[in-house]
Amino acid sequence: MSKTGKFLQDQEEFEIEQEQADIHPFSQVKPKKKKRYIIIFLVFLTIFVYSGIGYLVLKDKSKNEALPESPKKEIRKEPQNRVKTPQFSIKLTGLEKSLNNAIGSIDIPKVSFFKKKESGIARYNYYLLKAKENEIKGKYIDAISFYKKAWEIEKKNPEILYRLSLLHFKIGYYKGAEKYIKQFLKIHKKDLKGLLLLSKSYEKMGNLKKAKIVLEEAYFLYPENKDVLENLGRLYEKENALIIAKDIYKILSDMGYLEGKLGLARVYEKLNDKKSALKIYREIYQDPNIPESLRTKIENKIISLE
Repeated sequence: MSKTGKFLQDQEEFEIEQEQADIHPFSQVKPKKKKRYIIIFLVFLTIFVYSGIGYLVLKDKSKNEALPESPKKEIRKEPQNRVKTPQFSIKLTGLEKSLNNAIGSIDIPKVSFFKKKESGIARYNYYLLKAKENEIKGKYIDAISFYKKAWEIEKKNPEILYRLSLLHFKIGYYKGAEKYIKQFLKIHKKDLKGLLLLSKSYEKMGNLKKAKIVLEEAYFLYPENKDVLENLGRLYEKENALIIAKDIYKILSDMGYLEGKLGLARVYEKLNDKKSALKIYREIYQDPNIPESLRTKIENKIISLE
């Protein structure tokens, strides 16, 4: 092809490209050049990505290499910052052991019991003291109240029952006296003062039969006791069993008791044996140890019988 023909051909291609360029601006970029630019871009992108990956790998490696040193530093610092923690743990273990040993050696029920017991004894002693004080002052109702409180706390002292019975007897509540003295005699069946008080309580309630039975039991146990003989003789005398009463008073008189002589003289009077009665009254009158009030009464008896 001649130069003129080649020029015309090139000119024709240029005009065609110019027309396409007027349609879309990117149409001026040739496909070969576009492809080359894309390849260059991908090459740079690949280099950048691998550079970043390499940087991250190196950074992670540097951290891993420094990691063994870091725990050593923390281990060294930790005992300094937390010196008290291991010591506290050791002390706590020792304390726990000592507490377990201490708790194991304590008998909890006994401790609780002794506290109650000590408190009860204190109250018992207080009530008993107040009861005795009121009894001495003649405040028998108050004394009874305190004796009852003391008995509720400590029931190993039957003497409280006897005091309760005696105080009921003194205020004239003989049924109460009977109640408490029976409880007392359940513990001390052969107690003399208890038997005498029970007999007197029956007598005051008008039950002479029971009173006599109790005294006869007491006489069987204590045949030479002055109070038993005197009360038994008086009961027979009250029942008008004068012969039996005389024999009992005779025993008491022979023992040297004034109560026996006086009882014997009275029985002789009731039996109309004035001579025997007068003889005994004169013996009593001559006794220098009798009180003057009694001497005056005996003197009047002697005058009336002569």
